[in-house]
Amino acid sequence: MARIITENDRYPDTRWNRTIRAEERVQWLLEMRNLPGYGQVAFFKGRHVIGRDRQIVEGVYLGAYAREAIVVSERDGRLEEVYRTMRRLLGTFPSRLDEAVIIRVVHEYVRELLPGGAGATEAIVRKHIGRNDEDRKIDLTLFIEGRAGVCRHRALLGGYLVEKLIRDKILVGSCSIDRNETDEGGHAWVRFTSKQTARILISDAGLDECGDIFKVEPKWGYRRPEDNAPVDGPIPSLVKKSPLFDELDAAVAAVSLLWAVWHFGLSRLF
Repeated sequence: MARIITENDRYPDTRWNRTIRAEERVQWLLEMRNLPGYGQVAFFKGRHVIGRDRQIVEGVYLGAYAREAIVVSERDGRLEEVYRTMRRLLGTFPSRLDEAVIIRVVHEYVRELLPGGAGATEAIVRKHIGRNDEDRKIDLTLFIEGRAGVCRHRALLGGYLVEKLIRDKILVGSCSIDRNETDEGGHAWVRFTSKQTARILISDAGLDECGDIFKVEPKWGYRRPEDNAPVDGPIPSLVKKSPLFDELDAAVAAVSLLWAVWHFGLSRLF
């Protein structure tokens, strides 16, 4: 398997090859199989490897270096219950939701469910699979039950929730677990690309950054090498709207954001 390194000149020393390196590292354990809607992808011990622009649910997330292999599975119903709880939360919003507000709610929900950091996360791994250097499978729900996770666990949970919202037509677009590395280390987050507005929204629950990829503070190099900032003026919509409809959207978005401020607390949103 050839090694491919994609450089991103916007952020010095940013490399976008962590999934490729993970697959190279365990290539003798992989088999190429068809994943409906995604073509031929690598499967690890019966599950597809989660990577950029790949399905999240029922996949497994491998590290660029050997560590726990995180499984995102609905098999026992626990993850679906987490999603249903979030849907009930969204149900308390006004009837029309701005997609940026929905991503913000997902972001805050993930931070509530996985508040613990590296020490607590490692304790969960040791408790359930022992040594953390052998790519042993562990279910994402164990981290939710233990209320701890680092960037990869938070990104997987957020990505799963966004993917489910897309499948249920609450959001219209695509979702990806993006990750890259700099000389400081690796990092992972959620990327949502809207088919309605062409906006790219990110949720980085690890560094607590959420919003438009071209407007968030540069806590990390979130932009892919091919991402280009929109030209001056409004982002073109893929759906034509009347001026009245646009004004209504803005009003509903404002009400939704005020609701989120009230629910989560001003300091947690901004």
